[in-house]
Amino acid sequence: MPKAPKGKIVGRDKKVIHPYSRKAAQITREAHKQEKKEKSKNEKALRLKLIGEKLQWFQNHLDPQKVAYSRKDACELIERYLNRFSSELEQIELHNSIKDRQGRRHCSRETVIRQTMERERQQFEGYGLEIPDIVNAGNLKTFR
Repeated sequence: MPKAPKGKIVGRDKKVIHPYSRKAAQITREAHKQEKKEKSKNEKALRLKLIGEKLQWFQNHLDPQKVAYSRKDACELIERYLNRFSSELEQIELHNSIKDRQGRRHCSRETVIRQTMERERQQFEGYGLEIPDIVNAGNLKTFR
């Protein structure tokens, strides 16, 4: 009579690692390294997304008839960029001013908009706001 095949012994595949062993320290180091990589990747993606949105806004709001912008025109365009959320803030304030409403609606959106506007205003007045070179005609043509 043939022998029955031996089944695999369950539990022998993975050994339990002692928490203070070198192997455990190696695994935790690798986990921390992966977390830091993921965090930096997400931060960079967010930063690039914000820059992309800013460039997209400037590209959409350029005057197609102008060949080159003067410094004054560029400053006016920057002011329009800094005040781009004004109409939305007015709508939120109007919505909140209705007397029958209780509590503040859209409070988180309003807070985010105000913080963004304040941060960009400080950046503009501080070390400057990075925008495409629209004063130079060649660069403006390339940017369009």
